[in-house]
Amino acid sequence: MARLGFVWLTEPAPSEAYYYLCSQRLAPAFFDGPAGTALLTELASVYGKSDVIWRMTAPLWSLLATCACFGFVRQLSDVRQGAYVALTLNVLPIFNSAALRVGPELSTLTFVILGMLAAWRAGEAEAGKLVWWFGSGLFFALATCFAYAALAIVPGVVAFAMSSAKRRRSGDFYGIWALLGIPALCLAPALIWNAGNDWIPIAGGTFRTLWEFDFKRWGPALWALSVAFSPLLFAAMIFGWFRALVESRAGHVRARFAFWCAAPCFLIGAYFLLRGDSAAVYFLLVAPLLLFKAMDLFASERLLFVFLRWLAIIVAVAFSGYAIYSTWQEGRGWRTEALEMGRAFLEKSKEGQDDLFLIAEDEKMASVLGYHLRDALVAPAGHPTVYVRESQDVSNQFALWPSYADFTETDRVVDEYFTEQRAENPFLGRSALYMTHERDAELPQSIRSAFDSVVLFRELPGIEADTRPLYIYLCLVYQTLPL
Repeated sequence: MARLGFVWLTEPAPSEAYYYLCSQRLAPAFFDGPAGTALLTELASVYGKSDVIWRMTAPLWSLLATCACFGFVRQLSDVRQGAYVALTLNVLPIFNSAALRVGPELSTLTFVILGMLAAWRAGEAEAGKLVWWFGSGLFFALATCFAYAALAIVPGVVAFAMSSAKRRRSGDFYGIWALLGIPALCLAPALIWNAGNDWIPIAGGTFRTLWEFDFKRWGPALWALSVAFSPLLFAAMIFGWFRALVESRAGHVRARFAFWCAAPCFLIGAYFLLRGDSAAVYFLLVAPLLLFKAMDLFASERLLFVFLRWLAIIVAVAFSGYAIYSTWQEGRGWRTEALEMGRAFLEKSKEGQDDLFLIAEDEKMASVLGYHLRDALVAPAGHPTVYVRESQDVSNQFALWPSYADFTETDRVVDEYFTEQRAENPFLGRSALYMTHERDAELPQSIRSAFDSVVLFRELPGIEADTRPLYIYLCLVYQTLPL
């Protein structure tokens, strides 16, 4: 209820606005991952235009993930251990942040836990193994609809299933084909979409970047990861994986299951850390398994372990409090700034400039401004309400959506001296309002050189999460960037 209240009292964050804009332009996949989050947002927003309806899916996913975690660990151990791990999962800062904002993390986590639960039941069942394996494949397929990272669990489950001669001679061998095939079929549309975009969205770099490591960023990335999980609980998760490794060598089936299922995510996460990138999603997906093995020790009633358990929980609650506060701040003030942008648009339109279009500094600002102005302004079909400024950067969905810098094919001759390509830009000669944090001297060439003149129109106070002032510039007569 507290999380639902949070959603009720707060405004959408830029990241949520981004998913909402994607939901209005559904595709098999998006630059930031599969289409599951956008599709769910579209289905939820059908029931009303209120911010609250579709944003309530975030705390609901946290409830489902908690229930799935309890049921999973209960199968591996007992009710008490299931309650311990489910409680600990709910005090992780990353879990609390994801439970308050729409995103793919908790939906992916829920289906991954259910997929691992079905795989465990398949391994333990005397009859009906194929049914459980089919269910595991289906849950992992649903997880991959929200995040590609869910695929990292599948090799670990396969390794566990093949880790003993008993399983290699049983129905587990045939069930693995369902475990591999169903997610592959589910991913096919997203992969086709990525292929159509030259694999740029899913690759995130070149082959060379695969072995480029930035050790200067390793320390900050590790600290950010430990803060996301709370330092003591993150250390406990690392301990849990190595403990599972030791016990699996001694023949403990549950430890072997925990070790193999967590191993791919653990290793991939370590690889991204060495590159200085975020690895939080990979550790989140296996957090129930790692906490389960860590809590085997922390569940002891010896005084030292009781003290460590409660100290870890208290520290995690403190870090979660800060994470919740930061999450609260993300959306504050943007509605006011969007209304100011809307007023500026109406004011200049009344002065005779009725062909204005809106530009923002980056995709976050364009998303949140476009969300709040979606009912006040009507954009051309397929176009966002607010554009991201012209750039060669291809790192978000705005780079794939129509832009004011695009040329469109036409039958008429636009330039009699250039007949090889007949195309024109419908924004030529139009003016724009540009919102940014940049002062006049800091304006990029993609703005200054693309318009005849750029003048400061209005200065606004910064939002509470970012005290830098905001500026609205009037950009007159768009002429496209010179080659």
